[in-house]
Amino acid sequence: MPRPNDTTDVELLRVFSTLMDERSLARTATRLGRSRDAVDTALRHLRRIFGDPLLLKDGPRMAPTERALALEASLRLVFAPPTQHPPPTKRRTRWRA
Repeated sequence: MPRPNDTTDVELLRVFSTLMDERSLARTATRLGRSRDAVDTALRHLRRIFGDPLLLKDGPRMAPTERALALEASLRLVFAPPTQHPPPTKRRTRWRA
């Protein structure tokens, strides 16, 4: 049974993933169709959840922390497309009554 905040959790991970790609609150907001404040709020929630700043201001862009890089690698494994399986055999199954 889904927990009430499952959708929120997935949305936070989506914001995190986009932040890691864009390295910018403004570009992340544009890409996700959200306000910059909404993305900033999501980042604050993520920082609280993971106990790490995750992304730090580094000039015009944001630089990921070691924890953010590890989290990104884990998420890529979890959300990676499945590996290809061999094609099914052409074996026929006969059903008898």
